[in-house]
Amino acid sequence: MVDEEAAAVVQKIFALCIEGKGPAQIATWLRKNQILSPAAYWASKGIATPVKTPRKDKCKWSPETVSAILERLEYFGHTVNFKTYQKSFKDRVTLHNDPSQWAVFQNTHEAIIEESVFEIVQNLRKSRRRPTRMGDMGLFSGILFCEDCGEKMYLCRANHFKPEQEYYICSTYRKDRDQCTTHTIRNMILQEIVLRNLREAIAYVSKHESDFVREAAEMSAKEQDRELAGEREALAKAEKRFAELDTIIKRLYEDNVTGKLTDERFIKLSRDYENEQDGLKSSIETMKQDVKQREKKKHSVKSFIAAAKKYTDLKSLDGAVIREFIDRIEISAMNRKSKERRINIVYNFIGAFDFETAAGKAHDGQRKTA
Repeated sequence: MVDEEAAAVVQKIFALCIEGKGPAQIATWLRKNQILSPAAYWASKGIATPVKTPRKDKCKWSPETVSAILERLEYFGHTVNFKTYQKSFKDRVTLHNDPSQWAVFQNTHEAIIEESVFEIVQNLRKSRRRPTRMGDMGLFSGILFCEDCGEKMYLCRANHFKPEQEYYICSTYRKDRDQCTTHTIRNMILQEIVLRNLREAIAYVSKHESDFVREAAEMSAKEQDRELAGEREALAKAEKRFAELDTIIKRLYEDNVTGKLTDERFIKLSRDYENEQDGLKSSIETMKQDVKQREKKKHSVKSFIAAAKKYTDLKSLDGAVIREFIDRIEISAMNRKSKERRINIVYNFIGAFDFETAAGKAHDGQRKTA
């Protein structure tokens, strides 16, 4: 059964995350607005919990509590078992299982968070967003990346800057100018480009919904196949290297036994190879899970359409709008001759999609049939 009062708080926490706030900022907002912490809330309802209820500040939230709420699968209707375990009935220490060991039973109860919202929040959680020195977040913090080195771009601003002077810069270049180029772009220019692009997307989806569904599905299948092939290739290489290390370590042992390799040299080499194997083992498990998830994952065109229908008259940008539509934005270096740069927008649910070209094709098609 849904507890409407508690559900409203959870929904607000997810909304604040989509607006661009991190766990610490959300915790501060909850405290300022006198929202009872989970333990204090249950105590007010007469329900006992293993967490002690704070006596003084019952509205004190920790960033860790907020983070845990933002990651709970139960909020969009799933039941999750085997999150924790104990080594034996004699050992009271509770240990946490890797998510790959969880048992997830889908759609067992009413959801209070839409799956599309949950996915957006998980994507945001994967990339930490860093506030400026003035204590605020840029509109594109956490989703703006350098196309060449793949690292994040950070907002640069100062008290003496006018809004039109604020800019984003490649974090790699900022640390070491020999490793990448500036890739700078003015904040206001980027906002104008993204706003225009989102308007084009919304207009195209509203006028040509059936065409969009077909084109997005075709493009999504090709993109997923390409990404899956790359991940499978990386996994195969890692597994091959892991097997090679087994053979190398075996030979080292034989050489040590026969006297071809000293004990000291054997210990050093075997330790190095075993450390490499341990690292590979962890990477292989992660890659296996990624491949497994990629094979299951399907882009939800319907979720994108639902988002587009919410903003039929988009006049300005805010953190919530940007994160509801966009997964990441990649900025190329400026071409010195043409003074142009590429801005690649990757959308939630559908990946990269050229709405301007799609709209042009639709317009040409309409003129031919007229």
